[in-house]
Amino acid sequence: MASTIPPTAAPPRPWPRVKWTRAGQLAPLLEDLVDLGDHADTPPPLAFAALRGTDLLQATRFVAQCLPRMEALRWVAAALGSMKDVTDPKRLVARKAVNRWLAEPSDANRRLAFDAGQAAGFATAEGAACLAVFLSGGSLAPATQEQGVQPAPGSFGQAVAGAVMMAMLNNDPKGFDGRLAGALDAAERLASGEG
Repeated sequence: MASTIPPTAAPPRPWPRVKWTRAGQLAPLLEDLVDLGDHADTPPPLAFAALRGTDLLQATRFVAQCLPRMEALRWVAAALGSMKDVTDPKRLVARKAVNRWLAEPSDANRRLAFDAGQAAGFATAEGAACLAVFLSGGSLAPATQEQGVQPAPGSFGQAVAGAVMMAMLNNDPKGFDGRLAGALDAAERLASGEG
C-alpha cells in the first residue's frame, strides 16, 4: 500500500489552512499510528509528502489530524460521494446526515449524525463519517446533561481517517491504493486552500 514520490517531484505546496507549523506538534494526537521518524521538526506539507512516499495509510492518518474540522469533514463527504453501489438505506441516511451537518453545523445535526451512524454501523464508511461529525465538537454527553464531556484528543482525526480509508476500500481491495492516493490529493488541495 505504499507509493513513491518521483525524485523530480515538485516541492509540496504550503498549507495555509493548517494551523500546525511542525509535524511533531501532532505527535500526541497521532499516538503510535504514524511514525514521523526524522520529520518531527519539518512543516506538515513536507512530512506528509515523506509519509505519502512510504505509507499511504500513515499519510491518511497524518493529514486527517492536520486538516481543520470543516475541511476534514468535506474531505470525508467527498470520499463517501466517490463510493459506488451503496444501496443500504441506513448507509444512505448516514451519508445524508453528514451532508446535513456540513450545510448546517448545529449541535442538533451533530447528534442526528451520531444516531444515523449508529444505525448504519460504525464499521461502515458512512457510520465512521457520522462518528467523525459527532466528535467534531461539542459534548459527548446527552444534550440534557449540564456537564459536558469532551472527546479524547485525536479521536476526531482518527474517525476521519477511518471513514476515508473505508470509503476508498469500498469492498474492492484491488483499486484501493489508487483511490486512496486520489483522496490524499483531495486532502492536500483542501489543506492548501484550493479545495
